[in-house]
Parts: sequence; structure tokens; C-alpha cells
Amino acid sequence: MTWILLTAAVVIATPLGFVALRRRAAARKLALPSSGIDEHGFVRIGGVDQWVQVRGADRANPVLLWLHPHGASMIPLTPLYTALERHFTVVQWDRRSVGRTRRAARGRGDADWTFDRFVADGIELVEHLRQRLGQDRVVLAAHSQGTVIGVGMARRRPDLFHAYVGMGQMVDMARNESLAYERLLARTRAEGRHRVVARLVKLGPPPYADRTAWMRRLQYAMTVDPEGRAWRTVAITRVLLMPGYSPRDILGWFGDVMAFPQHLYEETMAVTPQTLGTDFEVPVLLLHGADETWALPELAQEYAEAIRAPAKAYVPLAGLGHLAPFLAPDRILDELRARIPAR
Repeated sequence: MTWILLTAAVVIATPLGFVALRRRAAARKLALPSSGIDEHGFVRIGGVDQWVQVRGADRANPVLLWLHPHGASMIPLTPLYTALERHFTVVQWDRRSVGRTRRAARGRGDADWTFDRFVADGIELVEHLRQRLGQDRVVLAAHSQGTVIGVGMARRRPDLFHAYVGMGQMVDMARNESLAYERLLARTRAEGRHRVVARLVKLGPPPYADRTAWMRRLQYAMTVDPEGRAWRTVAITRVLLMPGYSPRDILGWFGDVMAFPQHLYEETMAVTPQTLGTDFEVPVLLLHGADETWALPELAQEYAEAIRAPAKAYVPLAGLGHLAPFLAPDRILDELRARIPAR
């Protein structure tokens, strides 16, 4: 992706003094009270050292485990979650496919990048967290591709979780991709984006046999997504200014998005309500951007209607799209505090 290459060049050329100054300011913002917890490091999970960050203002708070999309570690976005950290012990996890975990493996082991392996790793992580933190209230918050893992974890081991929260819930990828392509093509035509239209027509509609075609479709979608520019600004700024992030971490972050093996793409495209399952033994909350153009709202709502759970809710987030967890974290916090059932 062009913007990734340009950003990498900026990273190399950015004056180190300016970065150091801004990082010190970020570190001050991230300071936690003495009653809190701020731990990070490798945890042995599934026979692999995996990077885990645990932060919160009060160890007595429930745990919130983020399951982020494939493609990049979201740990650099930690400064966005300071409000969440006042109410939850927020755990972020670089699973096998991203971040410091992927770099520690030095490119080995992508055959293990499967949803079943990620689910098993996630369960092992939660068992570790419950023992380490002495806390059995664990809220599982998943976004985009992370929702496939989250649903698998919640359904396989409901005894470990207080609730499941899906954002940008993936449901029926064949239908989703077909509809998303049609709408993207119609939108770019209506907006006079002739170059993008030509590329979409040349690419053709899904399904795509190869992951590179799908990634091009996503790239074209990002160019017209109203949230796209805001997301790039937030992501690039936070990656550059994350305290403790080395040049290797930064450049690795931009390389993560390309680490998407064909077999994981095929698993992603095979996701349906049937493969996910609709029976849950924990409360289910779907927070979905009403303006979503990636994981389409009507499919997520259909899934919510089919779910059987002790409690469930589908909440459309007006004015927000697929990137709501990163561009409107306070809105997510408000919904979590209002809707997660007390135990």
C-alpha cells in the first residue's frame, strides 16, 4: 500500500528530538495511580511467547480483553483507552500474527495462524489472566476479524466470561463481500471517482480466489471511506509516539498488514452464521456502526436476531462506521457501562 511506504519513509526521516518530546508527553498521560496495574511482556501461550499488555487504574475492576482485527498490533493505540482503563483492567494481546509476537517468531509458524489456534490461545490467555489478576469478571471485546475468534472463545468456554461484545461483527462473508463490492462500486460512480471505478471494474466482483485481490478491494474501499483519513492520522501518530516502541517495532507494525497467509484468507471468507454458531451461554452485545460499509449492519442485525443467549442486544452506533472502537472509544465505553450486566 502506497500510504504504508510513504509513512515508513516519514518514520525514518522524523526528527528524533520531536518524537522524544511527544513520547514523554504520552508517557505522562499513560501514568496510572498506585492502585493500578501496568504490566507488559511475553507470556508462554500455546507453546509460543506472546506479547501481552495489562493496564488499569484499579486492580478490582473487571477485565476487558480486546481482540483486535488482523493486520496490526493495536497496542500503540493505548493512549486512546485511558477512560476505559478507569473502569476496566484493559488487556491487549499481540497474537501470533502481529506485533512483537510475530517478530519474536522471526517469520516462522504462520501455518499455525488459524481461527482454531487463535481461539485456543485466547482461552489459555484468559485462564492465565484470571489466575494472575484474581479476577473472574472477564468481558471479551472483539472487533472485525477478532469477532470470529471472540465468538469461538465465548462459545467454547463460556465459564470464563462475563459477556461477549462484538464490534464490526463478521457474520456471512460471502454475502457481505458481494454486497460491499456492489455498494462501493455504486458509491464511487455517484461520487465521480472514475479512477477507483475503473480499478474496481477491472478487479471484478467477489469471490476472489487469491487474498491479494481482496486486499486491493479493501484498499479501494479505504480511499472513499469517510473514516479512512481520520484512522490513518490516528494510527500513524500513535505508532510513532508510543512510548517504548523501537524503530523495529514501528517498521514491523507497517509490515504486519501484509502478513496474511492464503489459508487464513480462505478461513475468513468461509465464515457464516453456521460456522460461528448462534447458541451462547453468556450475554451478547453487538455494537455496530450504523454507517458500516465493511461488516454490513443488516447482516450483523440478522445474526443478533438469531442468537440465543441469557441476554442480548444489537446497538447501532449512529454516525460511526467500522473504525468506531478507535475513533470513538468514549462512545464504546458509555455503551459498555450502560449495557454490560452486573453479576
